[in-house]
Amino acid sequence: MTLYKTKAREDAFLVIYQWDIKGENIEEITEEYIAMNNIKHGERRRYLRKLLRTYFEHAEEVDKQIADHLEGWDFDRLGYIERNILRLAFTELLYIKVKYPLLAISDYLKITAKYAGKKPAKFINGVISKLNILNTSSNPTENV
Repeated sequence: MTLYKTKAREDAFLVIYQWDIKGENIEEITEEYIAMNNIKHGERRRYLRKLLRTYFEHAEEVDKQIADHLEGWDFDRLGYIERNILRLAFTELLYIKVKYPLLAISDYLKITAKYAGKKPAKFINGVISKLNILNTSSNPTENV
């Protein structure tokens, strides 16, 4: 069951969103978030940390991939919500072996709708759809 991944995706979004606004230490923000939200489920905590760790290991490449998939839009003009949803979605779809990519995409669209509304969710869907992630030959790190 991947319900813990759904929750971890939203957790990771809230942590990276806070980091993007404040610019503080990501590990400290993560641990504070886990403590404040009393997240006891070990797999959920591990997946939250994995998403963030993987993004920061590949941040430059992920941000470049996002920028390359934006049409008529500049990466620096993205709102905090949209930028950080895309960061996590691209990280997970490109660098973490995702068993159910459509579920991951659905989770990110729901998170976007929850925090930004339906119109930004459509924008996010359009950008993610350009990845053509269901074609595994486009995945640069199949065995990560």
